[in-house]
Amino acid sequence: MTKDGPSTTAVAKKSLSHFAIGKVFSVLIGIATLLLLVRSLSRDHYGVYITLFAAFEILQLAASPGAYAIAFRYLPELRPAGGGVGLQALVHRLTAYRVATLVLCGAAIFIAAPTLAELAGPAYTTTVLRLFALLLCFEGIARFIDVEFESMLQQGRAQASALLRNGSKLLGLLLVGGAGRHEVPLELWLSIEVATSALGAVASCGLLLQYGARRARESVAQTLHVPAMARQLRFSIPTYFSQVIYLLTGTEMVKLLVSRLLGTQAIAAFGFASALSATIQKYLPSYLLIGWVRPLFISAKTSGRSMSDLVQLAGTVIKINVLMLAPITTALLVAGEPLMALLSGGRMTDGIAYLYFFVFLLFIQSIRAVIALLGFTMEIGSGGLVATLVSVVGIGLGVAGYSSFGIWSLCGGLVVAELSWGAVMVGYLKASGMAFRLPLLSLSKFALAIVLTALALRAVGLADAAIGGTLALLAVLVASAAVCLGVCALLRPFADGERSMINKLLPVKVFVW
Repeated sequence: MTKDGPSTTAVAKKSLSHFAIGKVFSVLIGIATLLLLVRSLSRDHYGVYITLFAAFEILQLAASPGAYAIAFRYLPELRPAGGGVGLQALVHRLTAYRVATLVLCGAAIFIAAPTLAELAGPAYTTTVLRLFALLLCFEGIARFIDVEFESMLQQGRAQASALLRNGSKLLGLLLVGGAGRHEVPLELWLSIEVATSALGAVASCGLLLQYGARRARESVAQTLHVPAMARQLRFSIPTYFSQVIYLLTGTEMVKLLVSRLLGTQAIAAFGFASALSATIQKYLPSYLLIGWVRPLFISAKTSGRSMSDLVQLAGTVIKINVLMLAPITTALLVAGEPLMALLSGGRMTDGIAYLYFFVFLLFIQSIRAVIALLGFTMEIGSGGLVATLVSVVGIGLGVAGYSSFGIWSLCGGLVVAELSWGAVMVGYLKASGMAFRLPLLSLSKFALAIVLTALALRAVGLADAAIGGTLALLAVLVASAAVCLGVCALLRPFADGERSMINKLLPVKVFVW
């Protein structure tokens, strides 16, 4: 125990249990919504929605300069002993700032909607853009409060908020779309999203106030302890610009470019493949574990853990990411085409090559996420900005090669951008005293397991068996993932100490990799 409550390890274990329980339902809800939506919207409307969602991801970050950086870095620092009153003061200020800036941004879009609709084209009506403005406000508020909860190791509240919001969206889509049997107008779907996001934002604010009241009762005697504003700005301002530039030169911008250059029909398949990849990224531990681990890294640094310990922890997280991605990749290599046809209802079968690319990109992005985590832990704000500016060369090369290679030039630009960012950021980590290195031997074992399993299963005809119907496809997918995990277990990419540490966090010691 600490004077402010349970130890970080105890809170982390409780947070992990909430994370695991919440993710089971989030996976089901997220996949069901994705599959129903692609069946319920026309291809043109789905392309418009993908474009709007890409713009949403950029605007919801750009609307509140520095807010995410401060929440990610300083809430975990204040959560342990001594931060009770200061923590709540910072949370309240951040939330108020987030609400105010989102409302201003949403109001500007709402007022300018007629002009924006004329510029965007006939598929983007004034009503659609005004609904988008409302969605930006409500969903942006709810998401940010989820981030605050995650940063304070309150995964239970974060998951409750997300499940309420996303579960009500799925319910609304089921009711109006007849489980995918009826076509849903885009304006109706956006109206449902606005209503459910508003409900989620109100619920999130209520949970935040309830948590704040409880922390205040526990921390009455504590003094105000908040990092100096100069320190916050020194880190958050360059971090904010690097985050915005990354979005403006990353996948979301590529979606906007594809939509503008090739139209909504082309972006539909590309966007669906990206959405499937994002589902893997968002709803499986391979990515969301970062949200649980980030506060632990910052707490570890604050408590005086050595640089080598942090590097070792980072390597373990990378391995966990790849362990989650390996069986998924294997299953896609064995039966990706029939799976794409099933998931899209036969509408987006031309997107299978894009799906392979986005899953490959996920491996690189999962490593980037861990390097960024170390950058946050070390408060390397200016380094992140420089790395992002260097990575802009990637999207530049992609645009330059578009006339010759089309969409694939833009995809190659994304890979160059990710790799160049990582190389520069590793250099900044080294300059700050952290000698980061990738666990290359373990990563090669994962790659070997994926390749050997996929080749063996295709050689014995499992890929052909996948086209025998839905049950046969599911059996092939499960078998592919299981065999890959079995091969990984034989290759043992994790060290003994890593297995022991992971098993301590699990209710049953089942981690054998």
